[in-house]
Amino acid sequence: MSPDPRAHEAHDLPLAWRIIDSAITAWLDTATGIAQATSGSPPLNDYERGMREGVEQMRYLHLANSSYTVTLVIADQLHRAGLLQDMP
Repeated sequence: MSPDPRAHEAHDLPLAWRIIDSAITAWLDTATGIAQATSGSPPLNDYERGMREGVEQMRYLHLANSSYTVTLVIADQLHRAGLLQDMP
């Protein structure tokens, strides 16, 4: 017997939270990808390498916890406005 897909840990969060989180992650990935693409093409000079490193640090260090910060803020605001009912 196969396991119940509803029992997967991804379903611990409400669907609205998962949708919000997915949209934020897609936006961040696209924005940082564009920023990386505009910082030159190999071979890179020191300035271009620094730009790429800065973008990577911003994305993977400073914005890595967007699920716990931005997603929760948006979900809370939607809940307070009466647009989101499934808050834990």
